[in-house]
Order: sequence, then C-alpha cells, then structure tokens
Amino acid sequence: MPQISSSIRRKLARAGFVLNKFRGRNPNDYRFGGYMIIDAETNAVVQGAYPLPYNLTPDDVREFAREIAKAPA
Repeated sequence: MPQISSSIRRKLARAGFVLNKFRGRNPNDYRFGGYMIIDAETNAVVQGAYPLPYNLTPDDVREFAREIAKAPA
C-alpha cells in the first residue's frame, strides 16, 4: 500500500488538520492501513469516519490535500 509523504502531512498541518493512521497490526481488520483526517482545533473528524472509522485510503488523503490547496484562503 502506498505511503503518505511527509509533505502531504505538512500541507494538512498548515491547513489546520491532523492525519491519523490506524495503528492496528491485524491485516484482517477492516481499518487496517486506513486514515482519518481530524480538525486540529476542534478535534472533530473531518473525513474518514463514515460509514466506518479509518476508511480513507492514501489516494483519498492526497485528493483531500489537493482540494484544500485549491481552496481560497
């Protein structure tokens, strides 16, 4: 599975988000390898909690980072 680069994590952090990765080691767990994006100020989940927790793929995270880069400041 492709990894998330530190530049993507920094881009999210500059926009006020935290990227959490599921840390479980059981590959049969539905959350295995999944990500969740959290608002750093409110600690609320922005993406990756519906319908199941940690349901974002690395490609989903990259797409979210692209979208926030396009958004006007």
